[in-house]
Amino acid sequence: MFGIQTSELIVIALIAILLFGPEKVPEFFHRAGQLMSKIQRGADDMWTSLQTEMNQATKPLEELGKDIQAVGDQLKKPLTAAAADDDTPADADQPDADDPDEPEADIEPTE
Repeated sequence: MFGIQTSELIVIALIAILLFGPEKVPEFFHRAGQLMSKIQRGADDMWTSLQTEMNQATKPLEELGKDIQAVGDQLKKPLTAAAADDDTPADADQPDADDPDEPEADIEPTE
């Protein structure tokens, strides 16, 4: 509970008895419990509010990302269509270096 060990809790109870007297200690701990409960509820409310605000802040960014993706997809469509229409590979006009049908040029050394 709140990182307090049993021995520490006993010391706190003894100090409370010495300060407030045995008659008022139950009332003191009751009020302390109520205070801790209020603090916990406040922290929970604050956390919920923070999560709601973060979700509202990120929603426009997510929509912007979807719009950018849609524009990118529209820009890719003409490129993929052009690539599909082109039946010949880009390097078909250039002969292969290892093509056996091509005659090799005879190079004579110059003196």
